[in-house]
Amino acid sequence: MSNDSSLQEDSRPKILIGSQRNPDQYRPKPAIPAVDPQQPQQAPASPSKKQRDFSREDDKPAHTPHPRRGSEGESADELQADHLSDDGLSALKDVPLRTGHKVPVPSIRGKLSDDLEDEFSELFQGTEMESLMAGVDKIASQAQLEPETKLKGKILSVGNEDVFFDVGGRDQGTVPLKQFKELPEVGQEWDVIVLKYLPVEGLYELTLPLAAADVREWEQIQEGMILTAKITAVNTGGLECEVNKLRGFIPMGQIAVYRVEKPEDYVGDVLQCVVMEVNPMRRNLILSRRVMIEREREEMQQKLLEELQVGQVREGVVRKLIESGAFVDLGGVDGFIPIGALSWGRIKHPNEVLTEGARIKVKVSRMDPDTKRISLIFRDDADNPWSNIHERFQEKSQARGKVTRIMDFGAFVELMPGVEGLIHISELSHKRVGSVAEVLKVGEWVNVYIQSIDSTAKRVGLSIKQLVPEAQPETPADSEALARDENTPKKAESFGKPVKNQHKGPLRGGIGAQSDGDKFGLKW
Repeated sequence: MSNDSSLQEDSRPKILIGSQRNPDQYRPKPAIPAVDPQQPQQAPASPSKKQRDFSREDDKPAHTPHPRRGSEGESADELQADHLSDDGLSALKDVPLRTGHKVPVPSIRGKLSDDLEDEFSELFQGTEMESLMAGVDKIASQAQLEPETKLKGKILSVGNEDVFFDVGGRDQGTVPLKQFKELPEVGQEWDVIVLKYLPVEGLYELTLPLAAADVREWEQIQEGMILTAKITAVNTGGLECEVNKLRGFIPMGQIAVYRVEKPEDYVGDVLQCVVMEVNPMRRNLILSRRVMIEREREEMQQKLLEELQVGQVREGVVRKLIESGAFVDLGGVDGFIPIGALSWGRIKHPNEVLTEGARIKVKVSRMDPDTKRISLIFRDDADNPWSNIHERFQEKSQARGKVTRIMDFGAFVELMPGVEGLIHISELSHKRVGSVAEVLKVGEWVNVYIQSIDSTAKRVGLSIKQLVPEAQPETPADSEALARDENTPKKAESFGKPVKNQHKGPLRGGIGAQSDGDKFGLKW
């Protein structure tokens, strides 16, 4: 029984794997020396006599490997692939056995024909090679523009749907034609913003500042995008809108920069808004008109600051009046007019000269781009009273003015609107003056003596005591009385301190005088 089973197993076909299937195929193959078809083969050098006599084996011919025999089932192509391919054999046959001449080194640049030489000379006439290479290096080192990069581009061409821009170097970009309110012209320069790079077209996708994007599906909407929304309805929370049939919502606090009392007035309007929040799964879209207004103001402010220069005359609207001056809107940027720059004369409040909402012309006096502060002047330089001050007033002459301010060191007197002079406290009287208010009062008209005029510093020195002669004593008795009065102690109320009156006549008491005690029966 067991023998029958063993015979049955021997009669079954055996499955050969690996080297059992074809042993010759897995035997190591002889190494074949590599032959470079490009290198000429040299004739083998004849061995020297010393080498031939050294050993018998040196005289034997060198052993050359023989190709192996093919195994069963192996084609002639497979057998040839073990050695060299057809291309290798054909290249090996073309290799010369001996070199009979030297190959010259090829020229980097041969001589051009006469017509090409003339064309190159005309094209690069007056241009140095260093400048050309510098331009090539600059273009090669130019990095790819990042998204949200703002730059100035030049229009190269205007198509049916897109406008092509040159954005520097070899880079170009496109802007949709519908973003332009008017048809642009070739050669114009516009401010553009980079959205992304299109590697297939080799162009940048650009957009104009504050231009709305065209979206059709929820997946195209991203936060921060600018969309055009049509207001459809109003509710207690804000405004309902549509963006290409996609429903959106504008909260009440995001409609404007100020409080909106009647939101129903916006129904039917088409507004540009900024996407604040988007959720395609829930079909939720929150927009903001307020952020868009702030972006527009910032854009106008930056553009205006680049155009403004000191000395320019601009037109603006009075926005607000305060005690120290007035704020004027210059078109996106607010400037401030100090109260002293509103009029050449002295005023107490800006409402004496301006009213809110009035359109006025102002002059830029100072500006700081870092803090974005602009100082303005409203008064007209043609009415400057200091320009002809010497024609109206002369030094060493008399004038009449109104007391406007009283200070500890003196009083200011207005000679004419815009021109004030100072009367120092020492110039009020020939006598000593303790306080200016003892001599002058605000609003009082006085005659003054002009001592000096400085039109550059805008200062006028005045005096009152120069108009009043100093009092002189008439007789020697008056002089003695005046001296006696000066030596007489002042009363207590004059100085604010108690003063003891001096005793007049001989002093009584002491040990040397009589005590008049005998009158009373005393002996002392």
